[in-house]
Amino acid sequence: MNKTIQKQLHTFFRDVTAMGGFAASLLIILLFLWSPLLLPLIAGSVLTAALVILIRIFYFKSRPKKEEYSNLLEKIDASAFPSLHAARIVFMAILFSGHFANHYLTILFAFTAALVSYSRIYLQKHDWIDLAGGVVVGVATYFIIIKIF
Repeated sequence: MNKTIQKQLHTFFRDVTAMGGFAASLLIILLFLWSPLLLPLIAGSVLTAALVILIRIFYFKSRPKKEEYSNLLEKIDASAFPSLHAARIVFMAILFSGHFANHYLTILFAFTAALVSYSRIYLQKHDWIDLAGGVVVGVATYFIIIKIF
């Protein structure tokens, strides 16, 4: 493949993957400050991160492109399973789909979640098993949060 195309694809997927990151989650929470979704978003974001961190503390799986670590925090960050990006974006996609109840928006949310998840594979941060684990965590978080709120 042409180096220019490869570079553009890498840039595209690097930017897409940011939608599942902490900064994007924080921005989305801030956008919903005066919304009934505020508390479920905050609680879901905290629960998603807590579940992923808890799993990674007890189960370490190297990323496809291995990362070095020298302490527990770095080891948690270097662990691939489950994907926190996938868990976050899946949780938010389901939450927004249920809240807005619009077929077109649901398609957009599902497409965005799939694109963010695939970006993690493209960037060699995760494999399919890691993404599947993240999807399970995201769905579980949604059902826990929806019972509370």
